[in-house]
Amino acid sequence: MKKFFKWFFILFFLFLVGVNIAIVATGRYYIYKGIVNTYFKGYIRPTIYDLEVFNNRKVVAGTPQPWTEHPNLGKLAISKEERALLERLNSASFLVKYKDTLIYEEYWDEHGVNVLGNSFSMAKSVVSILIGVAMEEGKIKSLDEPVANYLPEFDDEKKNITIRHVLTMSTGLSWSESYISPFCDVAELYYDTDDRDLALNRRIIEEAPGEIFRYKSGDTQVLMYILAEATGQNVSEYASEKLWKPMGAESDAWWSLAGDENSTEKAFCCLYATSRDFLRLGKLVNHRGNWNGAQLVSKAYMDEFCTLSPLKKGDGKPNNVYGYQYWIYTGLPYEVTYFRGMSGQYIISIPEKELVIVRTGNGTYPNWKNTQEIKDDALEGHYQELPAYISIGMALMAQVGGK
Repeated sequence: MKKFFKWFFILFFLFLVGVNIAIVATGRYYIYKGIVNTYFKGYIRPTIYDLEVFNNRKVVAGTPQPWTEHPNLGKLAISKEERALLERLNSASFLVKYKDTLIYEEYWDEHGVNVLGNSFSMAKSVVSILIGVAMEEGKIKSLDEPVANYLPEFDDEKKNITIRHVLTMSTGLSWSESYISPFCDVAELYYDTDDRDLALNRRIIEEAPGEIFRYKSGDTQVLMYILAEATGQNVSEYASEKLWKPMGAESDAWWSLAGDENSTEKAFCCLYATSRDFLRLGKLVNHRGNWNGAQLVSKAYMDEFCTLSPLKKGDGKPNNVYGYQYWIYTGLPYEVTYFRGMSGQYIISIPEKELVIVRTGNGTYPNWKNTQEIKDDALEGHYQELPAYISIGMALMAQVGGK
């Protein structure tokens, strides 16, 4: 045993030395911050409670418009199997809105009605909606404008890339999107401070933009810089003015910054809000940009936002999952679209049923390609828990007389 532990510590020491050499040699010093805020805290990746890890900018709320609460709120039941699923996947919150009434609301552990959680990539869809707002205001003339009209970094081999290409993640730019490797581009974008250089100075690896959909967080960061140039505001100010205040959010939200308090937002992720306020975004989608009679985003844009982009995926199959930085599920006879973030953040919109479902937490099933349990081809590119969350929401809706 002594010999075993001796060699174990020698090998572990050599491993640590090797990791440090790799970090220094590649200049990826952000990895130290990542290790301190994940592995040293007992996690293998960021969590929905990373707010204090970064500087943040406030997304100011205005006059609150509290949700109407159903008389049976707190009394509706879900099955033992449904509860087991929610708890097995480390849920933090599960909320259901039917029509304009909150019918179900449950929180786990430290989460609660006033607790802010990280949106992760749900923020991508928010940035896309803001692009639609800027178009309606004439600050962006067309989705087919070259990005180079706004960003000088694109006035080179990237000059043919348009805003539409960025919206549909079909830029053809290089990017590595892994949620395990600390050496990938998205990890650097999350923890490093020079987001502009990382997101805007990419090389083209596809023959032409507008053909292949590849999921890239860097593309969303490009959209954020376009918004800033077009509107003269940072994305937090613009989101506050155009969405958070008009939608009557009950709490201020916060958007994490790439560096100090004067830096830019990490727009590809990291919008912190309460689950009740996330619910508002689903209602906005259900009503195609209309909020209680006020058209915050044009219906035409929101229709495209919720429509599959006519692209191919990297494997040559047609895109069957993505619109304008927004997810689309085609496995049911009615429309289902959703915001999605890492570790299972969901805002699910079902317009025909007047239903919105919010689930936040720190767990998902694997993607369908990584498990033998998934047989439904409609789930390709989605996660196994999605139909379950829809089913739970529908069952709760039925308990209050919905069909």
